[in-house]
Amino acid sequence: MNNHLNTQAWLKEHGDYLYSYAFSKVKDKHAAEDLVQETLLAALVAQNSFANQSTIRTWLTGILKHKIVDHFRRQGRVVAIGALVDQDNEDNLEYFFKTNGSWIEKPDTFPSPESVFQQKEFWEIFQKCLSELKSRQAEIFIAKEMHDMSNEDICKHFSITPTNAWVIMHRARLSLIKCLEIHWKD
Repeated sequence: MNNHLNTQAWLKEHGDYLYSYAFSKVKDKHAAEDLVQETLLAALVAQNSFANQSTIRTWLTGILKHKIVDHFRRQGRVVAIGALVDQDNEDNLEYFFKTNGSWIEKPDTFPSPESVFQQKEFWEIFQKCLSELKSRQAEIFIAKEMHDMSNEDICKHFSITPTNAWVIMHRARLSLIKCLEIHWKD
């Protein structure tokens, strides 16, 4: 298989998963896209060193984690590698994606062009507001509200109590409402 076909196959099979993982960490869609591209390029260069001791997805995710750390270093932010690596068991996004890496359920789009424009504008503002949340708040909010995870699964997945989950969701919603009230002019 030539290199071009490898990257195409990797992107098709694992691209959505890698993007979602990167976005959950950096909370910026452009940075997440760049990180996925950097990951695929690094994997292409290092593909001969892949020892088949894990799945391709696990290998690509490992490369992505290092790219995320490098991203934060370039920004001057200090992020412990353990904040990414120790979450291996928690980063299981199978609740959100099919085995081929595509979304289980994508959001519907509005039918009219004006509505589509408003939706796009709203989601850009929403993403900005979401990026201002604490990392854990954003992850739990996305799991609950965007991926429809049950409270029980959230508690299990994030190793938190139901009360803690409720408090985190309440604070996330209040912060998002406040931010949207400031930035979203319907």
